[in-house]
Amino acid sequence: MSTHIPYLRHISDTVIGLENGSLLSVIKLDGLFFQTEDQAELNMRSVVQNTMIRALGSSRYSLWSTVIRREVETQIGGAFDEPFCDLLNKRYMGQLRHKRMFTNEIYLTIVRSGMRGALGVGDSLKRLFDRANKDARVQQTREDVTELEELIGNIVRDLHKYGARALGITYRRRNDDEAKIEGREEKEKSEPYSEPCEFFNAILSCGVPRKMRLPRMGIRNYVGTSRLHFSKRTMQAQAAVDEDTRFGALLSIKEYPPFTGPGMLDGLLQVNHEFILTQSFTIADKPIAQERISRLQRQIRASDESGSSVEQDIDYALNSLMNQEAVFGFHHLSLLCLSRDLPGLSRTVSELGACLTDMNLTWLREDLNLEAGFWAQLPGNHSYIARKAMLSSANFSGLSSMHNFATGQADRTHWGLPITILETTSQTPYWFNFHRRDIGHFLVTGPTGSGKTVALTFLLAQAMRVSPTPKAVFFDKDRGAEIFVRAIGGSYEVLSPGTPTGFNPLQLENTGPNREFLLRLLKAMLRSGDRGDFTQEDEDTLERALVRLMHEPAAERNLANLAALLVGRSRADANDLHSRLRPWIEGEKAWLFNAQHDVLSFSGRSVFGLDMTNILGNEDLRTPALMYLYHRLDELLDGNPVMFFMDEGWQLLMDETFSRSSSTR
Repeated sequence: MSTHIPYLRHISDTVIGLENGSLLSVIKLDGLFFQTEDQAELNMRSVVQNTMIRALGSSRYSLWSTVIRREVETQIGGAFDEPFCDLLNKRYMGQLRHKRMFTNEIYLTIVRSGMRGALGVGDSLKRLFDRANKDARVQQTREDVTELEELIGNIVRDLHKYGARALGITYRRRNDDEAKIEGREEKEKSEPYSEPCEFFNAILSCGVPRKMRLPRMGIRNYVGTSRLHFSKRTMQAQAAVDEDTRFGALLSIKEYPPFTGPGMLDGLLQVNHEFILTQSFTIADKPIAQERISRLQRQIRASDESGSSVEQDIDYALNSLMNQEAVFGFHHLSLLCLSRDLPGLSRTVSELGACLTDMNLTWLREDLNLEAGFWAQLPGNHSYIARKAMLSSANFSGLSSMHNFATGQADRTHWGLPITILETTSQTPYWFNFHRRDIGHFLVTGPTGSGKTVALTFLLAQAMRVSPTPKAVFFDKDRGAEIFVRAIGGSYEVLSPGTPTGFNPLQLENTGPNREFLLRLLKAMLRSGDRGDFTQEDEDTLERALVRLMHEPAAERNLANLAALLVGRSRADANDLHSRLRPWIEGEKAWLFNAQHDVLSFSGRSVFGLDMTNILGNEDLRTPALMYLYHRLDELLDGNPVMFFMDEGWQLLMDETFSRSSSTR
């Protein structure tokens, strides 16, 4: 096996040296999540890729695009205290285990070698003379490595939206899957692993991942943990355990489509099978590309195709080259279809082949070229490429769009564990988290009856796997979540006109922030309707009365006693403070805040549900009620996980006071 592997050793953390003197670096990408991008953005990203390739500029560089789609097992740790949440999780995860779930891993490898063609002769002579001078050879290698590292840094920045990062030497604890690369002390406690070697080994083992320590021997003798067997049309990667053994068949492109576009191969990312898709693009120097296109142009003009659209396409290609709108190079594409058994391999070939046909690609199944095509998957193995065609960098950008489906974040999350696993249309797992940055928030949209409330309650139940157990407050509408909240042992209250709520804000602790809040709350209550605004005298009177009342024992603090302190403070009329407060004491609003003792508490339970249906349409009640509830929610913000769910939240956010309070959290 080692005779077919061109890799020697790590020249630097991210640069691998090849036996022919070439260098390469591997970039791993999350991919562009194309489902949520409009077509204009996808077209623009394709142009950016084309520009990035044009910037390479010479036959010294070649690009290798690799997509590894492999089956994964999906499970999350954590424990549930509530029996209902535990039962729901077991049934949901049990259903996922019966489904085939996949992950799409995308890699871009940049290979830097000597110049090709006539320009490569001088380059070869220079390397030949440098062999006699060790210092000159070492210095040249150092310069080449620096140049490649700078180039990789630029490409990673250009592809930041794709989640690009260069693979290199990483440090991991012996019993910790997460890479730890911070500080010398951490490195001394950890073991060095080679991410590029893991990538090479994944190709050689037909997509089966394995952690690879930094080798003390040559890479070519180190990677490759499966025994490979090749027959005429089928191959086998025989692993140490049967579950990691794969059978494979190689498909290649016989004839390309008349045009390419961004995402034309995205359909492969949704098939229910494993595969390795490999593409390479070796840049041709401008004189070589110009000569080949011009020769083809002359042949077309001398044939029956003269004056046809074919001639126009050739003219367009030549103009693109001369105007530096694109560079041309030699492209090859192979698709290694994988299965755990031979009957399954036939289905895999059939379905993947049909997918290629739908993309207007004419394909064939390799037989005599199977083994060479397999080794050609390794970046830098130019000599094994048998089927190649000259394409433009714009064509390559369409064939290798590096699109993917969102995967979420499986580790290093804010709460230690992902909340749940969701299945995408690509049959890939999405590791759902409320957080993307420090402050987590999310939005569920859909038509009426589509299951928005079910989705919210499901996510709430799944979040209970986190430790410490999160607190949650569910602002409900039409009592849609009542059964769920009660099922998990939560407290549920319905705010219904005429039914006392047990709320008494005046019994808050006598602190400066609470007094400031109560003054704002009372002003919101007394400003309601057509009562008009406050005069400065009214504000001063209300503030003095509030300060006086807050010095009384909590049992004596209520709206009736506050009203007594307002009597005689100003001229009595229908709009004085006492008259404004009367409906909240003995009128139609007395049910909201006129309790003898405040019973609102967010302690003792983990989940609290509040049905807001009856007050959402009443601004006079909605704003004060939301102000008080949101002020009391501060009691939950002690550094432990807290969740606020708002069913039909757009109606809550229509309230200016609530919207302003939410934006500060």
